[in-house]
Amino acid sequence: MTRPTHIAITGGSSGIGAALAEVHAAPGVLLSLAARNPDRLDVVAARCRALGAEVATTLLDVTDTAAVAAWIEAADDLRPLDLVYANAGLGGRPALAGASGETLADARAIVDTNLGGVVATAGAAIARFVPRRAGHVVLIGSIAGRLGLPQSPVYSASKAGVAVYADGLRRLVAPAGVAVTLIEPGFVRTPMSQDVPGSDVMIWSAERAATRIRAAVAARRAVYRFPLAFDLVLHLARHLPRPLVDAVLVAAQRRMNRP
Repeated sequence: MTRPTHIAITGGSSGIGAALAEVHAAPGVLLSLAARNPDRLDVVAARCRALGAEVATTLLDVTDTAAVAAWIEAADDLRPLDLVYANAGLGGRPALAGASGETLADARAIVDTNLGGVVATAGAAIARFVPRRAGHVVLIGSIAGRLGLPQSPVYSASKAGVAVYADGLRRLVAPAGVAVTLIEPGFVRTPMSQDVPGSDVMIWSAERAATRIRAAVAARRAVYRFPLAFDLVLHLARHLPRPLVDAVLVAAQRRMNRP
């Protein structure tokens, strides 16, 4: 794969999105970064410009599907996009369930952002990529989408939706030569995850995650999951009796919630 020269990233103001912007930043590269926080977005843009990249920033809420489509179209009109990261998501403390589960308002916000925002971003990109038979879409899911964590059932469900959507989308656009990659991280050290109980388990820095993601994208991998130990746990969980997996996850949650 030739090096992409125009890359769009949602959630580009912090965490994995900001790290992805910096790892791709280089002379000759245009970064179209979208996020909701203007101050943090400006800081990331400045760091990327210092690395030689050209940067265009847009304030964007990915739950506004019309705005997402307009952003992708404007970016692609400016210079044809090569690579789009549907990265923006809602997690951390706001995605943790109470003892009685998530409220309906919280659940809708999580699903609208984590699944709806990804579909809006990927769909807008695919509409440009398929006619020219080129392009690459990267969807940021989560290992939680494969397990159904008791501390965040709706978050897990939203990421499971991203995983299934990625599979279907990849199969849909493969004949047109468009690539789709699903990224399923474990815990990554970001402002969103810092207050989540248990998030220090096998945690990666955002910079390490971004470097590995960039390599997986360059290799046009269908799915990249990290760290490897979590991937092995998932493989094991698929072959264990469901009651045993339930008991292990419930016990782990109780330990994490102890003061």
